[in-house]
Amino acid sequence: MILFLDFDGVLHPEHEREPTPADRVFCHLPRLETILRDFPRVEVVISSMWRHDYTLTELRTRFSPDIAARIIGATPLADYVEGKYVPARRENEILDWLALNLRDGDAWIALDDAVWQFLRHRDRLVACTSYIGFDDDAEARLRAALAQVDDR
Repeated sequence: MILFLDFDGVLHPEHEREPTPADRVFCHLPRLETILRDFPRVEVVISSMWRHDYTLTELRTRFSPDIAARIIGATPLADYVEGKYVPARRENEILDWLALNLRDGDAWIALDDAVWQFLRHRDRLVACTSYIGFDDDAEARLRAALAQVDDR
């Protein structure tokens, strides 16, 4: 199982047009790490826009060592179309990563706040509310999705 992970609006609330306050950045990461420890076979691929500004090594430093070791990559950077972020771009980046890594038959879930970035695979999306992030409700839905795949 692969978890494609967004940061803004998931691991911390999104603050429209404002930087996330330093004391809130990655405030939901401990919750996610607890879940990942309960599902040790889940691998993580970073799909966050943070991959534009930071290397994979730098992104891993945000995580506890045991979880950082399970981060196996980041989705490729797709080109903008006419300078715009197009619908389903995130979904297409995920599908591109799966194809490039010969993993297109693998089970996967996306943890993201950008529902509009998914068209064909919304059933694989655990959506967060951007201004809240990874809350109790999203945790319950992620646990259910991971458990469903883990039972197979």
